[in-house]
Amino acid sequence: MADAAIFIAAILVDLACRFAPAHLPYLLPFVFNAPVFLVCWFMLLWYFRGMARLEPAKRPGRLRRFFFLGAIGAIYFVLQTHFEYAAQHMFFLNRLQAVTLGMVAPFGVAIGWMAQPLALGVPPWLLRACRSKPVQNIGRVLFHPLCAMLIFFVTTDLWLIPSVHFVAMIDPTVYAVMNLSCLGGGLLFWLVVLDPRPKPAARYSYLARAATGFFVMFPQIAISAYIALTTKDLYSFYTLCGRLFPDISPAYDQMLGGMIQWIPPGMMNTAALIITLNALRLSEMEADKIFVPPPGARVYEAKWTGR
Repeated sequence: MADAAIFIAAILVDLACRFAPAHLPYLLPFVFNAPVFLVCWFMLLWYFRGMARLEPAKRPGRLRRFFFLGAIGAIYFVLQTHFEYAAQHMFFLNRLQAVTLGMVAPFGVAIGWMAQPLALGVPPWLLRACRSKPVQNIGRVLFHPLCAMLIFFVTTDLWLIPSVHFVAMIDPTVYAVMNLSCLGGGLLFWLVVLDPRPKPAARYSYLARAATGFFVMFPQIAISAYIALTTKDLYSFYTLCGRLFPDISPAYDQMLGGMIQWIPPGMMNTAALIITLNALRLSEMEADKIFVPPPGARVYEAKWTGR
């Protein structure tokens, strides 16, 4: 019943956006995007359904729930409210939208790590499809750290090329592809980097994942710093279409956008390194609890954790 209600709601919102767009409140879509609308609401439905089926002792903690729900809310806000109109008329708001889709929201989804509740909440046919051999083989390729890093670079930096960005902003279809690819690349990357499981449950070691999350930030910093510090007007679209805040000059708008693309992501990459190393420490502590030294064995040095 809940599944049908989401589809009915999607149809009604789509009709409202088509026939009465000027009368819709701020929190309803500026441009209805069916995939985003359906995925956000179905993720929430499957999450709550899975949580209800989990034993209370096995449910994720409050902090993990906060990150996951906050991430879903952030995706919905920047893509399916009237904020999207503002993001199309100021470069710094567009970069806030892009950083939310490619960094902040995927980071929250990965920190939340709701694999178990979602597996219990999704329809059985979808779970079987996700566990099928072809899907597993594709996932094995995509979730390789180098592949995830490359896809993250492409889906983030391709759209910062001024000529490509201009086309994306004037073409609604390319604009939707830009946002969805940014979100998909970010989810893939952060689910690899912030996988909390030890190897072999996770296919790659904590150090490999930490390196993936840390080294990716240096080219990102270089590109974002250039955007923020150059005196050249790289993104003329916002001057042509009219800025939402005319008092903000093109140079200042571009500087703010570059700073948003530069500083928060760099901080998050550093935080990811700390989170991954802490996960390694906790994994070693758990392994120590079940380790039985052989008779006569002696310990000559402590581990890197200082214990």
